[in-house]
Amino acid sequence: MNKGEAVAGTVCVVLGALMLLESIKFPYFVEGVPGPGFLPLWTSFGIVGTGLVLAVKGFRPRLASQEGITWPDAAGWRRVALMFGALAVSLLLLELLGFMVTTTLFMAVVIFGLGIRSWRILASVPLLSAVGLYVIFAVWLRVPLPKGLLAFFG
Repeated sequence: MNKGEAVAGTVCVVLGALMLLESIKFPYFVEGVPGPGFLPLWTSFGIVGTGLVLAVKGFRPRLASQEGITWPDAAGWRRVALMFGALAVSLLLLELLGFMVTTTLFMAVVIFGLGIRSWRILASVPLLSAVGLYVIFAVWLRVPLPKGLLAFFG
């Protein structure tokens, strides 16, 4: 038994359950769109699920992987820095460039940083992902997103 994982997992389950109990007090939908209870409910499910996995691994160590987790090498740390730098720059440029342009560029940098060098993937996946995220948030959930450079499209 790994006491640290068992205790941490149990604490996560308890906190997630408390969060779940509190989140069901808020309306899930308001006027057909996600309300104030939407995000806390799904977040609490994630916390409870993660806590359960961690607790089971703590109580039953043979279910956990036997290989240890190692720290990244120098190239790995450069990739981590690239990801954080790309995130910081994208947050600074979000209002100026808009959601679609910033998200497309951010995802292209991240995919490139992960080692993907295919121009077909670098051109298509970030753009399709940004469009998909735009449809989910701006169209389906009606979240106002910054338009930036694309403001003239309406």
